Amino acid sequence: MTIFDIPALDDVHTAAPQLDTLPGRCVPYAMAAGEGERHELGGQLITVIARPEDTGGQFGAAYVYGGKGTETPFLAHDREHRFLFVTDGRLQVWLPGESHLLVPGDSVTVPAGTPYAYRMLAHRTRFLSWLTVGDAHRWSQATGHATQSHVFDAAAAPMSDARQSELADRFGVRFHDLEKKDLPAVTAATLPAGETPYVLEAGEGDRWASLDQLNTYLARPRNTGGTYFAMHTMGGKSAYIPRHFHREHTENFVCIEGRILLHANGREIMLTKGDFLHAPAGTIHSFAFDSHDTQMLGLLTTGVFEKFFEYMNTPTNAHVHTEGCDMQFPAEGFARARAELDLEVVGPPPARGDGR
Repeated sequence: MTIFDIPALDDVHTAAPQLDTLPGRCVPYAMAAGEGERHELGGQLITVIARPEDTGGQFGAAYVYGGKGTETPFLAHDREHRFLFVTDGRLQVWLPGESHLLVPGDSVTVPAGTPYAYRMLAHRTRFLSWLTVGDAHRWSQATGHATQSHVFDAAAAPMSDARQSELADRFGVRFHDLEKKDLPAVTAATLPAGETPYVLEAGEGDRWASLDQLNTYLARPRNTGGTYFAMHTMGGKSAYIPRHFHREHTENFVCIEGRILLHANGREIMLTKGDFLHAPAGTIHSFAFDSHDTQMLGLLTTGVFEKFFEYMNTPTNAHVHTEGCDMQFPAEGFARARAELDLEVVGPPPARGDGR
């Protein structure tokens, strides 16, 4: 049994955020785009930005970057859910009975045990890979090789099926002998009722609006066995929110576009496209948007905080945020969140500094 280093909440409160290094224990840290443990695997550069030992065993995360034609066989994960969010290029994904062409902003949610495969269709395709355990990233590290490069090797030999199969059992990976056919895409504007594979096009999902921002659920706890939920937030420049922390869940911030200011345990850190910040339970934090049309992906583990966005927002059919919104701060919803959810407010919004 793996034992993870999870400090007490009081210790996390005072931990200075680490920058551009994986800490090996569950404390706040930030990774600039391109930083992380990098390895090459058959023409793909896999940059690990979170490992189970960095997150108390809650998840693993990596950016996968590759060239046109790079692909995987059909595979499934015994013990973990996988979430992919495309940031660059084009990605073809096969799910049971359907295939999809994904472009930036599109996402796919794959429950444990579901066969899937992908092929990169553009010369510089990149996506964020989120795993609820992190085994598949360990598997790719074990079958590939470490590199100091920040770009993929376009001349690399294809992945070795024999080597991957040899190590698959250790990491809960199963290969499936399925054909990659051009099949109809099955998409919807709302999320399914349970744990089933699905693709969301950019802008689709369960949408809620408030205070010049649009919040879109890309995955809910009911889709992930309660392990996490994914929220896409877009909006213009904004003020910091009150400083707070959580006792039971972790918040993770990925900048998709624009600039985000994150205040973590007294330090202000600016995130730009591709940057990541991990705020485990106990981290005193706040955030603000620092540019017009900023986009943020939030991944929260577990799903205990899901209702916060419903308490603080209003359902909407819009696909963009409004500017100059005359909505008032939802004081009643905020009070309800403090009473019912995992939310501990510790002070007013922080003052802006110089960022990172």
